[in-house]
Amino acid sequence: MATTIYFGTNRKVTGGAAPEIGEDFHPNLDELRFGKVTFAGKDLYKKDLGSFIDGGQIALAPEQLSKEDAEKSKLGSKAIFDEVRAEMLKKGDALIFVHGYDHSFREAAGRAVQIQQWLAAGGKDMTLLLFTWPSAGAGVGRRTYADDRKRAEASGPALGRAILKATDFIRNTPRADRCDGRIHLLCHSMGNWALRGAVQAMRTFVGNNIPPLFDEIILAAADEDDDTLQATHKVAPLLRGCRRMTVYYNHQDLALKASDYAMGNPDRLGRSGPRGKDGLSAKVSVVNVAPKVIWEAKGANAWTADPTGHQYFRNNARVRQDIVQVLQGKLDGDFVAEEQRRQNDFGDYWRLQ
Repeated sequence: MATTIYFGTNRKVTGGAAPEIGEDFHPNLDELRFGKVTFAGKDLYKKDLGSFIDGGQIALAPEQLSKEDAEKSKLGSKAIFDEVRAEMLKKGDALIFVHGYDHSFREAAGRAVQIQQWLAAGGKDMTLLLFTWPSAGAGVGRRTYADDRKRAEASGPALGRAILKATDFIRNTPRADRCDGRIHLLCHSMGNWALRGAVQAMRTFVGNNIPPLFDEIILAAADEDDDTLQATHKVAPLLRGCRRMTVYYNHQDLALKASDYAMGNPDRLGRSGPRGKDGLSAKVSVVNVAPKVIWEAKGANAWTADPTGHQYFRNNARVRQDIVQVLQGKLDGDFVAEEQRRQNDFGDYWRLQ
């Protein structure tokens, strides 16, 4: 069994026939290269990244730009988007994934293929596109966190360009050739910080008229300010660009607690949820996962352990089920009717049952 994920990145590409993609920025911070990575094996989401990521086969989309005639340019983005369109004709929907802190390129690609495979195992086989920013992948610590945070922020314009490129590709595709699948977005942890930069970068081109590219947007364990969905200078304008946004949070998230206290950040969206309901769009659904976090698991289920309470979006069966159903279009009321969620202790936020 082989699984291919597609990627766009502002990382620096090295090598020729056998390219490698490192932890440095492309010389132009918002410059993008596109490609794909193919992994052999099934149930990779149950395995440690180190056991399979070195075997991933990287293929970079060729790119040749013409200064004299833009029409003669060969764009890597178009080549990959054409492949994505062809795959979506078979599978239907696609998911764009933006990873968090402390990921090398291969680790990010490995995480993306794990997500693709667990989605498929849960009944939502989707085309997976990864946006990978130049996280240093240098381990966890105060200094590495601060460095990665700056890298994520600096990568916002590149992510914004990728979203606008995808929108332009769809607009320029003849109606008869469109796949009509839905496109979703999943951002984890510090990937949400890059997303804020992307939203603000897009505003320099389109103002608040963010293109409605996304059906579902999922913000999981977001290392972002708790008022970000209510502030125009943060992520709030993105709400125009989606049908619904689901925020998953866990007040026991130790990684975000460190971000709160050790790093001196404001309350984090992924630890406390949004800052009240004033100004919060009706498009936003807020889900507390704390009751279902698994702190310790052993044996064949060891991969489901989440000692920091920060990785539930990928290794917690109950949360994964909820995410799959969100991506399938289930409404909040449907979850309640089936007793999968109940109202939280305040407002109309939800708790997993």
